[in-house]
Amino acid sequence: MDDLQKWFLEHADDSVADKSFQKLADEFGTDDYSMAEEGYTRFSQAVGEENRRSRPRRILRVAEHVAAALLLPLCILGAVLLTRKPAAVEWAEAYTHTGETKTVTLPDGSTLRLAPDTRLVYPSDFRDGTRKVFLKGEAYADITHLEGCPFEIHSGDITVTVLGTEFNFSSYPGDAESELALVDGSVEMAIAGKDGGHTLRMKTGDLVRYDHQSGSVERQRFSSGNYTDYILRGGLQFTNRRMDDIVRCLERKFGVRIVIEDERIAGERFYASFINGEDLTAILQALNTQNYMKIKWKGDSISLSLK
Repeated sequence: MDDLQKWFLEHADDSVADKSFQKLADEFGTDDYSMAEEGYTRFSQAVGEENRRSRPRRILRVAEHVAAALLLPLCILGAVLLTRKPAAVEWAEAYTHTGETKTVTLPDGSTLRLAPDTRLVYPSDFRDGTRKVFLKGEAYADITHLEGCPFEIHSGDITVTVLGTEFNFSSYPGDAESELALVDGSVEMAIAGKDGGHTLRMKTGDLVRYDHQSGSVERQRFSSGNYTDYILRGGLQFTNRRMDDIVRCLERKFGVRIVIEDERIAGERFYASFINGEDLTAILQALNTQNYMKIKWKGDSISLSLK
């Protein structure tokens, strides 16, 4: 079931997948996850098949797979009517636009403050002793402690497991690195890499950064004392962050396009905090204190090049 949930999040912008999934969800609800898994897996394969094949053969292939996928949900529907099980768990979606933040309260009382351009998918209820949500983007999480019921955030090939803690997790598609900063408590961070993956136990004040290209994992310490205030006040804190990821963060916050014209700039790393409502010009000037960059505005876009 986890594979399908991840697939659904990754294809949330696909209108064909969205309409097909919604139709199945509306018509064939079930609370039996073990029975539903196969039917949903077949459904995801059907839509995936549709996206891969050319149009002349698409209708026939989809019809074959959807017909197969509907067999199990029909059986599930009969089982639901006979046993009168509770209604199926519904999945909700919360998202933010460029320059927008939003706080989402989950069914267990946990809160996630979503950063700009972030998408969160979560259930209407947590059942079977697990709490799982799916994230694309960045969120500051304050997780309610429930004994024996871990909380999991899934984002691509990264899974963060907690019992009750506060942390900031940034994992945007397209960013060179994902980052987890643990403000309080303890978490386990699992990374499914090509080399077999990594599992790290983290404690308060740990910051772990994962490079998606090289597969390298870096752990360092940071000052967690005022971190929460920085985040909740809309501030920015960069701890040894690459310039290309900083630029993407600024694009999401200020709604502008920033082009790095020299790769040597993209790989530069910075330690910087902006907590007093600095505008984009002030932030770029602060990052250019050594005056090695040429910052040029072109309408609603900015270019960065070496002098």
